[in-house]
Amino acid sequence: MNEKERCLTYLGTRILLVGFGVLAREILRSLEQSGVTVVGVVDDGTPVVPDHLDFFGPISALPDVLERGSCDAVIVAASLIPSKTIAWLTEQAHLFHVPITIAPERVEVSSLGSVHEITREPRIDDMFARSSLKVDYEQIDREVAGRKVLVTGAGGSIGSEVVRQLHESGAKQIGLLDRDDCLMHDLVVRLSGRMYDARLPLLHADIQHAGQLHRAFLQFKPDTVIHAAALKHVTTLEINPINALTVNVGGTANVLKACENFAVDRLVNVSTDKAATRLSCLGMSKYIGERMVEGVGLPGYRSVRFSNVFGSRASVLHAFRLQARHHGQVIVRGDGTSRFFMTVGEAASLILSTLGQVGGCGTYVMDMGNPVAIHSLAEAVIEELGGLASIHHEALGDGEFESERLFATTETPEATSIEGVFKVNTEPLDRRVVESMMQSLEDVYGLDDETVRQHLREIASI
Repeated sequence: MNEKERCLTYLGTRILLVGFGVLAREILRSLEQSGVTVVGVVDDGTPVVPDHLDFFGPISALPDVLERGSCDAVIVAASLIPSKTIAWLTEQAHLFHVPITIAPERVEVSSLGSVHEITREPRIDDMFARSSLKVDYEQIDREVAGRKVLVTGAGGSIGSEVVRQLHESGAKQIGLLDRDDCLMHDLVVRLSGRMYDARLPLLHADIQHAGQLHRAFLQFKPDTVIHAAALKHVTTLEINPINALTVNVGGTANVLKACENFAVDRLVNVSTDKAATRLSCLGMSKYIGERMVEGVGLPGYRSVRFSNVFGSRASVLHAFRLQARHHGQVIVRGDGTSRFFMTVGEAASLILSTLGQVGGCGTYVMDMGNPVAIHSLAEAVIEELGGLASIHHEALGDGEFESERLFATTETPEATSIEGVFKVNTEPLDRRVVESMMQSLEDVYGLDDETVRQHLREIASI
């Protein structure tokens, strides 16, 4: 739904804003320019509101406002609002049969002062994700201004969100590199409305092929690389460990070699918290990637560890929805399984926020708050889809564990200038050592799975 259509749905209704900071003021201006009536505000602070609006008190006053019938719809317009508060607001609005929507954390204002894509309905990730990362978008804009940024895995969930955020910034060009040409093409059309955009060149390549990467770097000549291309699914890589070795390890080595050949001075490697425990093929392969990035030794090179990402295709939330819709049953592995979660937008913002960090190489990890019980998430998915599915429990699969760890026991996290983000250093590993070991393997694709796992363990423990 575009902005005009969204505003039309509000015509004739009385809107209540939750929060009244910069974001809410922009939304108020856009709505009133469209002829929509905003009646008042609830806010936990003491905002100065225009004379024509009522200030109803703190956010906790919402039930009283709804009970009195003072508004017909609610817009959550407060930045960095905790997920528990959003869940409570949504529950209260539903109790009184009042529609509720949420504004994006970053609003793009055009020269005419209108707001692009004002609001959306609450999602499960609003209820379960940790309190949002405080993003300094102006700092990100300064870091990428005038730069040529290449994003590997640009068609994927995280890569495409990184591209979207870069597209809103002052980046000179954003090179889209992916082995799936359709995903890249669709992304360009979504962002620019065109079949081709010179600011978003398409670089069709597979990171497993050093020659293809060399050609892509030669064509685009990036000065900044976001390396998001990887296989990310624990179960898939336990079944196919060869791909952890050839794609996640070999592909990352190829990317680092291309960066060296073309004098790329900044790189962010997308990793996973599975690298902290290294119990799975995914964890081992991404840990090796972190070490290779550390081994480059350049201050502009770093890794970012993610937990589970709402909105990504590898997320358990996506799997639960598929199971509930198509099979009427959601499978929860383990009895007390819990995971940390973040949103895909937050993941992309964390990647871009680390570009300006000083202090040398390292791996950046966000404070993820409290873990989410997977059983509770499954219940929320079932409720979201009408309550017709059931929950079935199974044992944990290979490479899985009940609780997650953000840091290895040998790692000492250090605070950074980004609030809630820490840095650890891993043991450097020269990518050329990894390349030599992989080249020494005869017929790598003919190796049995256990031999591949053993090679992953050997490389990780060098």
